[in-house]
Formats: sequence, C-alpha cells, structure tokens
Amino acid sequence: MIKNLKTNWLSIALTVVVIISLLLSGLIWTNPFQYEGPRHENLMRGNQQYTTQSMGDVYLPTTVVRTDRHNSQSILYSPEISLVREMKDSIRSWQFGRVTTVKSNNSDVYLSYLRRRNSIMLSYPNAIPTLVFNETFSQSINSDQVNQINHIVIPINGPREVYLLSDHHYGVYRLRVSKGNFNKIIKLSKGAKKIAVDHKIVNGQTIMTYPKSFSLPFFAYQVTNQNIDTLSTNLMSSNQRSNITTSKSGDRTVYTNGNNRRLSYNRSNGTVNYESYVGNDERHTTEQLYSYFYNRLVKTGVQLNNVRFDGTSDHQRSFTYRSFVDGFPIFNDNGYGTITMQSKDGTERCKMSQYSVQVPLPIDRQEVKLPPSNVILDELHASPRFKDLKGIRVGYLWKTSDNNKVVKLTPTYFVKYRGNWVNYEEVIK
Repeated sequence: MIKNLKTNWLSIALTVVVIISLLLSGLIWTNPFQYEGPRHENLMRGNQQYTTQSMGDVYLPTTVVRTDRHNSQSILYSPEISLVREMKDSIRSWQFGRVTTVKSNNSDVYLSYLRRRNSIMLSYPNAIPTLVFNETFSQSINSDQVNQINHIVIPINGPREVYLLSDHHYGVYRLRVSKGNFNKIIKLSKGAKKIAVDHKIVNGQTIMTYPKSFSLPFFAYQVTNQNIDTLSTNLMSSNQRSNITTSKSGDRTVYTNGNNRRLSYNRSNGTVNYESYVGNDERHTTEQLYSYFYNRLVKTGVQLNNVRFDGTSDHQRSFTYRSFVDGFPIFNDNGYGTITMQSKDGTERCKMSQYSVQVPLPIDRQEVKLPPSNVILDELHASPRFKDLKGIRVGYLWKTSDNNKVVKLTPTYFVKYRGNWVNYEEVIK
C-alpha cells in the first residue's frame, strides 16, 4: 500500500487540491456578501491600509445613461459591478484622434447630443478639467481645445467616434476613435438595470429628470469608525518630529500642532474640522487642486473605494467628495459619507466624519418606490423656498441606529437648497 502511495502520490495530491478548491468555491458562492465584492477593493494588512483607488477612480463619472433608437433614455446601474469603472478600463485602451469643435453656444444642438440616439453617455456630477479626464482615461486631449468636460457620449452605431460635452457655453467636441473596441461597453449596458430618465435644459442648467415612477433597493451597512487619533495624526503631521497636543472641553477635543495646524473633533457626532495655514507661497491653481486634494484624501487614511468627486463651490476653491452606492450619492444631515476640502487665501481646510460605510449587512432586498420627478417638483413649487432651489437628484439618505453601528440607506429625492443637498421633504415642510 505504501508502495502504491509513493507511486500515485501526485494523483492523490491533485485530487485533494481539487476537493479543497470545490469546497472553497461553494463557500464563496453561498456567501451572502458576495454580490458586494466589486464595491470593496481595499486591502488591509495589519493596521495599515493599502487603497486601490487611483486618482482616476476618485474622479470617475458617476452616471451612465443609455439612449435607444427611439430616443428613450435610461439610467443604468448594477449591484454586481461598477459599470463606470468597467467602462473606464475599456476606454483606456482606445486611441483618440484630433479634436473637432462641432458646435458651441447653442442649447438646442447641445440638448440633441445629450439625447443622441443609440448612444451611451457617462456624466460627471460637476465639470472636470480635461487634464483630469486624460488622467482617468489614459488619453492626451489638448486642454487648450477642450477646457472642461461634463459628459462623454459614445455612439454605439455608425462612425467610430466619441463626443465630449461641456455645459459651459454648450460646447460639443468630436473625437475620432482610431483604435478601440466598443463591444464591451455595449455588453455592459445590456446587462445593467434600467430606470427611465430624460435630460432637459432649465434656466440655462442641464438637469436629468425621472418621467416615470421607479423602485430602488433599500440597503443596510455596518459603520466603520476611523480612530480619531490616527486621523488627526494623518492630517496634521508634517514630519516625524511633529508635536501634537490635545485639549478637551465637553464633547469637543482640539488637536494642535504649533500655530499653523488645528483640528477640532466633536465626539457626539463624530465630525472633524481641520484647518492649516500653509501661506500664499503654496497656493495652487484650480487644475492643480484636483491632484493635490486627491493626495490629501489618500493621506487621511479614509477608505476611498466608494468615494467619488461630487462638485466644487466657492469659485472652485472648495471640493466635495461623497460616498456612492450603485452609482447613487449618499447624503446625511451631519455630513457622514462626505469630505469637503478647501484651499483659499493661504489656508487649507478639511471637513469630514470619522464614520463611513463599508461592510454590507444581509437583509431582504426590499425596494422603495419613488414617484416621477415632476410630482416632486410640483410639491416643491408650492413652497416659498422654491426660488432658492438649484437642482434635483436621486440619492440615498443615511440614517444610523441609536448605537451608531448600523446605517440604513433609503432612496429618495434631494434638492440643492442654498448650496447644500437636502432631502426634498425638509424643503416642503
């Protein structure tokens, strides 16, 4: 028998490996969290975090819209994969030709490209510089010809070309595609879930509306609580000899590092406000801020796998980054899931929370039905605050349990009221 074992040891070893592989595969397929896999791409080794989020990942478009041959538009989303990231990986292998200006300063022509038949459109929540687009998609578009981009329109029939759209002056720019396979983009769009949408230009502003009622899933997540001492050190340390002091008063802890750096932490709600005087010598241009703030995000140690750029304010000196789920933004009254960074007048500021959502919890895949956006707009129109509203979007409302360990994410409409995104129900009260 021993002789047989020695003779057949390789076959026996292979059989054992196959059995173990089958058992592990079974565990993976029956894991209730497996559908969340693509959303969580951070690697943890000991107490150190290694983020796989590149600058291009943080500055990705957040919305995918498909327009069919009948001009019907649908927003696409997927609980299994990140559609935008998969499309980005495909576009990075394409080779674009020179830029041609199709039209500018014509809202009717611009709207026709937003609704172009047989196309897939990737949209940013706010215009981004062409240099950032080049970084994300590994391209070399001349930023003197195209200064900023809001939408990327990819026709899926006809000539091999891509259109870059800029809401500023309604600019439409054509790029010939000399190398690239559109098949993966088309395949990804066909396998996604759909919600009917439509694009309009209202008061000179491009908006996306929801003409029909629709349903989105309800989510529950475990809250990740970043250690405040680690966060303060990440934000404030300038070198190994940095001397950080702390003082406490009520629910507030203040960390200081010399006369230039100060961080205030509110223990009752987990919010953090950081301020640093860097001097006018370190002022950055607007385009430089995109890479500078990305590097600052990485330095905080915050898990960035669900975080996306969500817009600018204060003359493009203040940037907002927000957590997303299935391509929809997350909002909270205390700013949970949101990071705001500012560089102005020689002072750098950061506002954020120590809380984030990372680990999904097994729940029944309940869905919440939302009405068409025109119903919401009619309700808002009756409010005296209507004149102060600047935009509308669908997202998820972050609600925490009493112990602040579980987050419930409920889909609803949000409106931009006096510069902030708030639940529409707060406006019509």
